[in-house]
Amino acid sequence: MTINRRQAGAALIGSALAAAMPALAQSAAGYPSKPIRIIVPYPAGGATDVAARLVAPRLQEELKQNVVVENRPGASGNLGMNSLLQSPADGHTLAMSLTGMLSINPTTYKQAGFTAADVAPIARISLAPLVLVVPLESPWKSMQDLVAAGKAAGKGGLPYGSTGAGGISHVASELVNAAADGNFTHVPYRGGAPLVQALLSNEVRWGLLGTADARAQIQGGKLKALGQLRATRSELWPDLPTLTEQGLRGGVDFDMWFGLVAPARTPPAIVQLLNEKVAAIVAEPEFRRRLNELGGVAPSTGNTIAAFNEVIQRELAVLPQKAKELGLQMD
Repeated sequence: MTINRRQAGAALIGSALAAAMPALAQSAAGYPSKPIRIIVPYPAGGATDVAARLVAPRLQEELKQNVVVENRPGASGNLGMNSLLQSPADGHTLAMSLTGMLSINPTTYKQAGFTAADVAPIARISLAPLVLVVPLESPWKSMQDLVAAGKAAGKGGLPYGSTGAGGISHVASELVNAAADGNFTHVPYRGGAPLVQALLSNEVRWGLLGTADARAQIQGGKLKALGQLRATRSELWPDLPTLTEQGLRGGVDFDMWFGLVAPARTPPAIVQLLNEKVAAIVAEPEFRRRLNELGGVAPSTGNTIAAFNEVIQRELAVLPQKAKELGLQMD
């Protein structure tokens, strides 16, 4: 039988992997040997914190070791991420990250203290699309209406709100603005609650809200949604078209994700073990039901390390450049 170069190469790779397996297994032996700490780089009660506190007790059961959630807010998440990287890379200190943190913060903060290369993605826990909302009495009924109004606006444009300058809400909104080729002026607020109030009082014409905030206001009959920022419709919003469906292009389909990361030097076998445990937990029907009640949806399939890394790499290809174009500098 003739063996070509590709087959020979595959055989060599297979042999190398087989030889490496005992070493990988050994590097995870005895883990965890002490309590595991999950750093949440934001205050308690937010979506990032909720995701961490949902997964922690189940992870504790699976690993048979205490799992403690620790809130370390400050500097748009930078304080918590630096705390992670200053900890031993042994799998006993993890952190929650989310869309934009690893791609935007190192660009907008000179002293961020980290880059995406400094962490190892483990698994995503929750997905919650950003939703473009307008006041209930707004005459706009679709993204086409918003686009037309933005193009017709004169000097100074129409105001839109974000949950803070330099964050994913701001950068994603500017992607929408660019895709719509409209004249909209940014008005930053300090979080989702102030932005909701600005929308209710007509201080701004539109804004991007996380699913939990948006759903509460829409179900309460106070705001209306024009579209969701996602490549395909989320099961949380099956009847709400995406912005891409409505003709907007240019990277306006970023899912809001919340996921666990570890220091980059963490042994691969430990990262793989954690991925398998977390991916199995978030796929459980009861976990998904509970998460859905809180405004999120768990990725039930394809929740691999490679898939998580692809999501981060896609952000790195788009969001830092947009932040630079906006001239964002937070320190």
